[in-house]
Amino acid sequence: MLLNPIIMTLCLALLLAFGTDAAFASSSEDDDDDDNNSQGEENSQNEQTQQPSQNTQQSQATWRTFNDREGLFTAQYPSNWTPGGVAEADSSGPIDVVFFAPVSAPDEVAEVEFIQYAQPSVFSTSREALESEINTLQNDPTVTKFEVERPLECEMYTLNGLPACSIIYEIASPDGQLALMIVDALANDGTEYETYYRASFDLFNHYLPTAENMIKSFQTTGSNASITNFTLSGSAGSSNTTGQQSTNLSSNDFSLG
Repeated sequence: MLLNPIIMTLCLALLLAFGTDAAFASSSEDDDDDDNNSQGEENSQNEQTQQPSQNTQQSQATWRTFNDREGLFTAQYPSNWTPGGVAEADSSGPIDVVFFAPVSAPDEVAEVEFIQYAQPSVFSTSREALESEINTLQNDPTVTKFEVERPLECEMYTLNGLPACSIIYEIASPDGQLALMIVDALANDGTEYETYYRASFDLFNHYLPTAENMIKSFQTTGSNASITNFTLSGSAGSSNTTGQQSTNLSSNDFSLG
């Protein structure tokens, strides 16, 4: 009869010891999970802080007016773009200025180049001028790919107050792969104005609305083109601008690459 209380006491002690170990193990696992979740959230916040997007950079920009040093033209450009000249030996004429967009990688590019050619055009229309340029590219043996993404048209743009023609295409050559838009206009005296918008495939659609507004703002001294006040739109995920009507060309209109 004395064995029963002793056996019961031992059993109770064993049960209590087992329950304490199990509870401690469960508590340790929960603490580990909480630590891992906290560390993951902290890393995510750090990555978001350290890597601001191009959309954020663009929405913080404002429009500036570029005045050519020689007094030949003016153009509007975003404050986070960088204007640069072309070496005299490589210049195509009295006006040849490039504006560079901010990019996040060394192999990326987005730029707008304004040109007024030194010699009057041999063509009577800007359509003929672009058709000749396209034919030259198609027959260039160094060009490994030439693909039209938006056919030649002459209704969407003006350049320096003149009706203009444009085309969008992809090109691959030893210099790399790019998407380009060319806008060309001819004055009555044969003076030819041309603008190139060049960009990496992944940046072309992003900066296209900004490039369009820069092109529309281009004005030579003494021309009849009108200047509009510009401000960058604050809408997230877009580099579009207000102040001039955009063609609103989206990535759904053509596929690059």
